[in-house]
Parts: sequence; structure tokens; C-alpha cells
Amino acid sequence: MKKILLISLLALVGLVATAKKYVPERGDYTFKTQVFTTTDDGGSTVADSIITTVTDKMGKSFTLVSYTEPLDPDYWHGFGGIREDDINFDGTPDLMICLGPTNSFGGFTYDGYVWDTTAHKFARVEHFDEIRDPEFFPEKNQILGTFRIDSHYWFSLYEWRDGKLVLIEKTTEDNVEY
Repeated sequence: MKKILLISLLALVGLVATAKKYVPERGDYTFKTQVFTTTDDGGSTVADSIITTVTDKMGKSFTLVSYTEPLDPDYWHGFGGIREDDINFDGTPDLMICLGPTNSFGGFTYDGYVWDTTAHKFARVEHFDEIRDPEFFPEKNQILGTFRIDSHYWFSLYEWRDGKLVLIEKTTEDNVEY
């Protein structure tokens, strides 16, 4: 009986030691989003926030909170969609959580989270949600954002510098034919 108890105790200690040694890698995670709504002053339902549950292969979860464009999610679509793109051009897929469109021409915005290989977790990218319809140029280490209303365009060019996303240029063009 003592032998069985000792073996069981050793097995339990081994499981605890294994669990403590587990360090999640980027590919260990799965993602699930849920869009939350509120009622605006006019009584309409509008998107408010998105909670993204991030779960590793051991079942440990944490949440990321994103705030959306205040639009009717029954009419406007895309809220909470997840894209796994390499937004900082380091060769590892990162996360983009869709915050919704900004107008009928699109202009989708996203919360961006890069994979931090040292901390083994996702880190939110400051100002990423200000980039409309991001277009990636890894050869230049840049991201171009474009926003349109009728024939008026706004462009914003961001660049990765020392691990930070930096706005380097903002321009507008009027009377663009489409």
C-alpha cells in the first residue's frame, strides 16, 4: 500500500512540475471573440466592445478587450473577425481583431497584437486601431492606411522603428476618380 501511495505521489509531483515548466508558444493558442452591444441615445443597438478569449493548449485562458466603432452590428458586418497576419514583419503571425467598418466604403479598423517571443504572450500595438484598411509592405517595414468618403481620400503611412509603430506621413487627396 505504501508503495502505491509513493508512486501516486511521485506521479502527482511530476505532473505539477511539468505544468510549471510549460511555456506557451505562438502556435499553442486558439481564439474566440464575442461582440458586446449597448443602446445609444436614440435607442438603437450599437457595437460597443469585443472580448477575445485566448486559450493555450493546456486550457489556460486570458482575454483581450477591444472597443469597436459604434455602429449597428446587424447592418454593419466584420466586428470581431480575427486575422492572423505578420503585422510587424518578424516572421511570426500576429493578431488583428476587427473593430468594424467606419463607413460604407469600408475603412475597417483593427486592434493589433504582436507576439512577444520573450514574454511568450501577445502585446497590444499602440495606435494600430488608427490605421484604416491596413495594407502591408514588409520590404519597407511599413503599413499604409487608407480612408475614403466619396472622392476624398486620407492616407496614413506607418513604419516599424525599434519595435514601435510610428506615423511617418499623413496626406489627403480630393476629387479622386473611382
